[in-house]
This record gives sequence, C-alpha cells and structure tokens, in this order.
Amino acid sequence: ERCRRARGAMAQAAEAAGAMSEAANSMAAGSCSSASASSASSAAPGAGQASKKDLARGESLVSRAGTALQRAASVQMQRASSLPDDDTDLRHAASMPGLMDVDADRPFCCGLWKTQQLVGIILAVVLAVVFLSVRVIKSYNKADAMLVVVFVTGCFWLFEVMPIYVTALMPMVLMPLLEITSTQIAASAYWNWVSMLFVGAFLIDVAMEHVQLPRRILINFLLKTGIAWGGSVLAVFMLVAWVLSMVCSDIAITLMLAPFATSLLNTAEEEATLLEGDQGANHAEQGGLASARTTGSFEDGCGPKVREVRKFGAGLMLGIAYASTAGGIATTIGTPANALLSGQALVETQVSFAAWFYFALPISACTAVLAFIALYFGYARGVTLPLSHEVLEGERQNLESEMGKFSMDEMLVGAIQLLLIVLLCVQPLINRVVTNPMGEPLSGSATTACLCAMLLFILPSQVRRGESLLTWRVAQEKLPWGVLLLIGGGFSMSNGFTQSGLDVALGTAVGQVIPKIPPLALHFVIVFGVVVCIQMMNSIATAAWVLPVLASASLSSVTNPMQIMLPAAIACSFSFLLPTASPANAVILGKSRDLTQPLRIRDFARVGLPLTVVAAALGALLSYGLAEAVFQASEPFPIWACNAPSANCVWANVPGNVEGFQVQGQACIVQDDTNDMTCKTWDGRSFNVSQVTQWNPYGPDDASVEPEPA
Repeated sequence: ERCRRARGAMAQAAEAAGAMSEAANSMAAGSCSSASASSASSAAPGAGQASKKDLARGESLVSRAGTALQRAASVQMQRASSLPDDDTDLRHAASMPGLMDVDADRPFCCGLWKTQQLVGIILAVVLAVVFLSVRVIKSYNKADAMLVVVFVTGCFWLFEVMPIYVTALMPMVLMPLLEITSTQIAASAYWNWVSMLFVGAFLIDVAMEHVQLPRRILINFLLKTGIAWGGSVLAVFMLVAWVLSMVCSDIAITLMLAPFATSLLNTAEEEATLLEGDQGANHAEQGGLASARTTGSFEDGCGPKVREVRKFGAGLMLGIAYASTAGGIATTIGTPANALLSGQALVETQVSFAAWFYFALPISACTAVLAFIALYFGYARGVTLPLSHEVLEGERQNLESEMGKFSMDEMLVGAIQLLLIVLLCVQPLINRVVTNPMGEPLSGSATTACLCAMLLFILPSQVRRGESLLTWRVAQEKLPWGVLLLIGGGFSMSNGFTQSGLDVALGTAVGQVIPKIPPLALHFVIVFGVVVCIQMMNSIATAAWVLPVLASASLSSVTNPMQIMLPAAIACSFSFLLPTASPANAVILGKSRDLTQPLRIRDFARVGLPLTVVAAALGALLSYGLAEAVFQASEPFPIWACNAPSANCVWANVPGNVEGFQVQGQACIVQDDTNDMTCKTWDGRSFNVSQVTQWNPYGPDDASVEPEPA
C-alpha cells in the first residue's frame, strides 16, 4: 500500500513537471510576436503558479510516503537489528536474544535490567518464599527445597535475568545452601562423560568451520544444480544444513551458511532491480510521460521481481534454520537435549549413537521434508532468480583465494568427522573388547570423541605451514563453553531431583496417570506437552527437568522407560514457532539483517505454527512405531532398566501376565514409604523383597510355590 501511494505521488510530480514544461514552451513560443508575447506573459505566471502547487503537493506526498516506508522498515528490522553484529556475540545471543537486545530500554539497576528481568527476579523471590514457607510435598523433606531451585532457575531462564550460561550455575549454588546435596555431588554433574563427548564433537565442529568445508560443499552442490530455480536453491541449502547439523552444532551450521545465502540474495535483488529499471525506462520511452503511472512500480524498487526475490529470501533463511534444527534430531550429538537423554542413568546403557540414529533418522528426515514443503509452497514455488553461473564461479574463486582448491586440510577434517561417526556407530563392539577383568566396558563415546579431536592437533596443516589442522587459539575462541555449562546444569538439576526425592514425588503423580492412557495417545500427550514448554524455555532447560520426572514416572508405574522418555527427547527439537525457540532461529534472525527486508517474528509464526503442529503430530506417530521397532518399547519394564544404578528396583521371580506379555520374571519397584522391605509389581501387588528375589520357579518342588503377596 505504501509503495502504491509512493507511485501515485511520483506520477503526480511527473504531471506537475510536465505542466511546467508546457508552460515554458509556450513562453518561448510567445516571443515570436508581441501580441503573442503579451498573451503568453499573462498566461504563463498562472500556469507556472499552478504547476508549482502541483509539484509541491507531489513532493509532499513523496516525502510522507518515504517517511512511512522508513518507519515501516525500522519496525521490520526491530528484532533483527536488536541482535549483535559480531559472529562471536551472535553465538551467545542465539541462546539469550532477550538479554543481548542492544536496542532495548533498560530503566532499572543503573541501566542493566529491562522490565522483564525485574519481573523475573520478583517472581523468583516470591516463589522461593512460598515454597520455603508452605509444605507442598510432605513425603520428602527436601522436595520443597528442590522446587525452589527449579522455579528460581526457571524464572531466571525464562526472563533472562542473567546470561543463560551463568543461570546454569544456579543448581551448583542453591542445592548445597538448601541442604539438598553436597557441593561435591552437585559439582560432579557438571563434568561427566556427556560433557566430554560434546567437547570432542565441538572441537571437530570448530575445525570444519575453520577450513570452511560446509561452504565448499554448498558451492559445489549449487554448481551442479544451478541457481536459476528457487526450489532447487532452497532444496540444496536445506539438504546441506540438514546433513551437516547431524554431526555439527546448529549454531555453527547457520553461521557458516547464512552469510553465503544473504550474499546470493542481495546479488539477486540487485539484478532484479536493474532488470526492472531497464524495463521501466523502455516503457517510459515507448509510452512517453503518460506511462509514468504504470512504470512507478519499476522506479521505486518495489517491482514484482524484486518482491519475489525478497519473499524467496525470507523462505531461504527460514529453510536454513529449520533444516539445521531438524538435522540435530538424528544423532545424540546433534542437540544437547538428545545428549541429556543418553546421560540419564535409567536408559544410558541402551541409547547408543547407532540405536538412536536408527530410531531418530526417519523422524528427522520427515521433519525436514515437511519444512521444505511448507517453505516451497509458501515462498519458492514458481520463483526464478536472476542469477548467472558466473556468480557462483566468483564465490568459488573467492573461496579458492582464501583456502586454495580442495585442500588436504578439508579432506583430513572431513575424514576425521567421518571417523568419529563410524567409531560411534561401532561403539558397542568396542565396549565388548575394551573391558576390565569383570567384563565391564571401560571405553565409551567420550573417549572416542576426544581421540578424534586430538587428531586435529597432531596432523599438520597444508594451507597454514607450521600449524596443525586446528590451533588452540581458534579452538578456545569458538568452542561453545557456555553450552557445556548448560549441559552440566541440566545434569546437576537432575541429580538434585534424585537427591531430594522430588523426582519420585512428581513421578508418582504422573505415574498414576500413565497406565490410564493408551500408548499411542501417551506419545501425543508427551510430545505436545513438551512442545508447549520449549516455546517458553530453551530445550536444554526443558529436558533437564522433564526427563528425570518421566524416568521416575516410569518406575512408579512400572512402565518401560523408552515408552515415555523417547518422545519427550524428540519433542525438544520441534522449535520452529518463535525466533527464541531455538539457537538456529535466533542466528538466522540476526543474519537476516544483511538483507534489504530482514525477517520478522510473523515470518516465523506464519510457517512455524503449522509446521510445529504437523511435525509434532507426525513425530509422535513415528516415535511410537520406531520406539517399538528399535527399542521394543511396548514390552514390560525390562531387566536392564531394573539393574540401572538409579532404579530402586529388584527383578522378581514372579511369573504372570504383564501388559499382555506372559513373563517368568518382572520388575518389582521397592517402596520407599514403608518400613518393611516390600516392592510393587506392574499390576499393583506387593511382595516381600527377600522372598521374590530368592524364589526360583524352576527349582525343586518345595521351592516352586509362588510367594504370597505381602
């Protein structure tokens, strides 16, 4: 509408200029005779005065239209421009965009706090006082204190009172002070095998970014597919982002691909503007001054081709973010939420890299395809880009001037990344070989990841003589240390749940509901419940308190933990709705500032809302089927879960029918609220622990009598 008004104003200005030109011509012609001159001298001032009024009115309209357009542009750039310019700062802003909003008004605490931060502090204090004053959970003395830790940390996370990485230290401070656990136990959770796994994986991510391997892969793909058709460009960008984000951080992938995308889009817009400008000039020459009304759309840069390129640009940027998020679903190192699941003591022996990959790859692929379909029909269908093959050749030449042709550095880094994937896939075989005298495995995924990362510092670089493939200076600058603190904070909070008994208290309440819900419906309830949570808090914070509760709920209800924990971990990645829902979304929002028309929140919501709903529904359906195919999740509570260190469980030699399966033995959960040693089976029967663990249904006749329920 503003473009239309501007075109109208410019047409009126052109008419006024035409009137002045005609008046000037009549004045010049009138000098041939005195009579004509007299007539012209009396007519010209009136015509000139009228034309000056028209011109002034046209200039005023143009000025107002320009002001409106400038104001509209500033509104569009409000969220994008509020993010920092520097890539290093943008890495941090991806996890806390509200805190690093450079344009926000900060009226409190000497210009440090925004209103939302003050609200977060007040709410945290009020909740802490309430839960310390009123006994909410009476069965466990420290459960209320742990609720204080959960809600205070949650408020600081949600309202971004402090940097989110510093907020992750909150359990370390509060749990010892509230006498939930010791400092030693709280601190040990911050640096476990999952943290070391991510240290190794992150170092390889940094090396891939350092040698610009993703950029090389993307340029080579585009050289083969071409860049004229918008659909193919969108598909190539999303495919590369999806594949690489399986083994790399989504923040790193978006930071590597987004600048190349904005460069192509800006070039396409410049070409479209020149093309439409030439067309507008041709129309003006053919149609004269009267065609000014019809050529305004070419002269103001708002022609149909420019608008088409800008619209496609929004879809391409969203595609990079969504594909990076979807790719992280596929592996345990793709996103920290998956790692938090693999680190839960109840299931860590089963959630290997290979098993999770078999389970999650179809879900990841379907999510990426859904995102492509939504973006293609919303932004890319029928779009042709005014880009030539020479544009990509120029990009390749720029890359070769920096790194040379496909270098040995890129080959070695790619080989190390591939080696890591292969070793993680065969990790169960390695565990069978590297054992102690008791047959217990000594090696793990963290050992494998750190071994591959060390190769980066041993092998020499062919591009930078005298240096290794990765130097420590580059590693310490780009390694996301804050994410490691977030992962550690999640495990520390999980530890607090166990130490305080809060996991049992909440798990018992949830466990009473689980048997009443059919398994497929249970997957839908869990997935959509977690999806709602991650729109308000980041996925790591959500997984940190949801997974321990669900683990305890599986014990309380004597339900296979895979049935309820797998869909929760998957749902932590369905974050497409808001720019703050995932780090990839925030990075893309910040990088879109390099475009003429940056992304807005409504751009995310327009595609993200239906995509989130459909992806969550499909993810729940697929997780139900794949959990059974890969982990046998529909079977009764397994013996491997009963033997987990965190499971208050014994394996009872009690035959019977459990969830439709005829079994000779079943899990029996020890009851903490009784003085005698009794345990409860799936059907609610209670038995004496010593009796069910000693009874042998295959023993002599005098020992084959089934124990009586306690």
